[in-house]
Amino acid sequence: MVKSVMVAYALWAAAGPLGLHHLYLGRDNHALLWMITLGGFGFGWAREVLRIPAYVGEANRDAEKERKAPPTMGPPPVGPVRFVGQVCVGIYFGTVALIALNSLSFFYLIILPLCVGAGVHLVSCIGQQTSDLQNTLTTCLITSPIFYGSSLSPLPISLAASVTAARYRRVKAPRTPGCTPELGGYYEDAWKKVLEILLKEYTKKEKEALKVFSLDAEASLEDITRSYRGLAKTWHPDHNPSKEAEAMFIKIHEAYEVLLQRHKPHRFT
Repeated sequence: MVKSVMVAYALWAAAGPLGLHHLYLGRDNHALLWMITLGGFGFGWAREVLRIPAYVGEANRDAEKERKAPPTMGPPPVGPVRFVGQVCVGIYFGTVALIALNSLSFFYLIILPLCVGAGVHLVSCIGQQTSDLQNTLTTCLITSPIFYGSSLSPLPISLAASVTAARYRRVKAPRTPGCTPELGGYYEDAWKKVLEILLKEYTKKEKEALKVFSLDAEASLEDITRSYRGLAKTWHPDHNPSKEAEAMFIKIHEAYEVLLQRHKPHRFT
């Protein structure tokens, strides 16, 4: 289906910061980035007023002519706008992780560099270019310990990852029916495993809840329920006349609710 410049501009004006025009043009990575950053923090969306005709041209490029064209020799040219975008989005992802996930174990060694690397790689995959995810993440993991514990660490990690992404930049291979997407297969399984590991880490609130029941991180739901019932019976205000009984009973119940939420079925699906 031929894409229209007028329709693209209309979608850009109506919901550009949410990436609706990129979804229309089949630029899924670009759309996801715009949704997360609200149009590249507004600047990217404004800049696109001059870029939309080129985007439509790419979307309408004849597939047969593209297949007959000679293969591109060497990597595509380094774009300063793309490089700055990689650095900024990497810092953005890292800052969000610092605010929301810093209570997790191995945060500065694993979680923070993976978040920064994800932001950098997302920008590197926009348009007709892509990069090597494994090398980008490896650079993040190597750089992160150097700045361990620093609130400014997303900046150098993002810079190092952006240099690596630029070093391993390449043109995307043409899509063919039945072909596994670039981020599918091995990388999709790897990201799923990483996400599962991160979600399995206990948050600060969950660790405090475990302390209420005097349980360790390996405790099963049955262990938690057994401990809850025993403590609830001991501290129930109807059975315990002490002044702190009611407050303790509420604390026990709240801790149990926190751990029940963690052990809900299909947590990782």
